[in-house]
Amino acid sequence: MKGNRLLAAAAAAAVLTLLVACAGAPPRRRARRPPVPVPELAKAVLRTARAYLPEEDRGLPVPKDCSDFVDRVFKAHGLRLPRTSRQMARLGEPVASSRDLRMGDLVFFAGSRGGRRVGHVGIYVDDGIFIHEPNPEEGVRMESLYNDYYRKRYLLARRVIN
Repeated sequence: MKGNRLLAAAAAAAVLTLLVACAGAPPRRRARRPPVPVPELAKAVLRTARAYLPEEDRGLPVPKDCSDFVDRVFKAHGLRLPRTSRQMARLGEPVASSRDLRMGDLVFFAGSRGGRRVGHVGIYVDDGIFIHEPNPEEGVRMESLYNDYYRKRYLLARRVIN
């Protein structure tokens, strides 16, 4: 009887050893970069951009197009931008990846016909969301970069607020 218990205990220890050995080390996680503090100017720009949303109804004039919207928002904070989205796409610092986007960055898309030519601009908000004016009839709205339409047309981003 005593021998059976000893044999069972040894077998349990062997199984436990095998399980621990098979588990190995836990998977390594990528080191997270500390979040970059959001500049106060970027927060102010986004507050101004949100004021153009229809639900805000602040009586702001309807911008003529996407680049007019972006220009008005930045101009309210003393930043002059060129008139067209194509010209805006040459400003500031390039953002290497959509994963590196920060609040206030300009995001650029191909026009409705697609291709590689800049035809639309918006302002990055956070968590994959940007604010823009698709056309004056629809007004300003917030959309996801991951929406099929915009994901397929995303071209680049530029940082104009440091």
